[in-house]
Amino acid sequence: MPKPLVQRIRLWGLIAIVLLSLTGCGGAKPEPTVEGTVESHLSQGREYADQGKLSEAVAEFQAVIRIDPSSVEGHFRLGNTYFELGQLEDAASEFQKTLELDASSVDASSNLGAVYYQQGAFDKAETQFQAALRLRPNDADIHYNLGATYVQQSKLDAGIAEFMEALRLDPNLARAHYGLGNAYKLQGKKAEAIAALEKFLTMNDDEQLRQVTESLLAELKSQ
Repeated sequence: MPKPLVQRIRLWGLIAIVLLSLTGCGGAKPEPTVEGTVESHLSQGREYADQGKLSEAVAEFQAVIRIDPSSVEGHFRLGNTYFELGQLEDAASEFQKTLELDASSVDASSNLGAVYYQQGAFDKAETQFQAALRLRPNDADIHYNLGATYVQQSKLDAGIAEFMEALRLDPNLARAHYGLGNAYKLQGKKAEAIAALEKFLTMNDDEQLRQVTESLLAELKSQ
């Protein structure tokens, strides 16, 4: 499978997690039909998704699946688009179909975990992220996602270990410092939480998350 492009979709709970995006999938291409080809609809759908035209992207990826119901990429990209639209049940269904067609799809397993995380089904999210890591153990983003899931379940030591592993694999993963700051704060480790959140601010370029972090720091420093 080609190396995925990481699409940073922020989920505004305790900790933001990451949705993965494929560069493409293999498989035979069906013959052209009156609706066009799978590749033409995939290409148009990707373009619409990049432009933020999500309803139009859904229509294109649905056309892919009408032509080729076994299109792994069609189901996967439709799942990603439903996720961005907030249609979480539909997204879960498409990621599950992707896994039925390709049980080795790390990205579909991880993104199904992201759906469960957003739904608050953290035990299911944990299972999916662990499954993804068995297939791709050196993926910093998935370690981060698993860490965020552990923190949501109050498994703080396990969450910290996952954030540290994410940083070992990718020292530039700013949000892992944010995750550490949250976990340390919950453990009552004020100095460690402040250090982690201040480190995050030196690396972060998201204004909304900067404001959230500055608020957390102000709260910690006032204690």
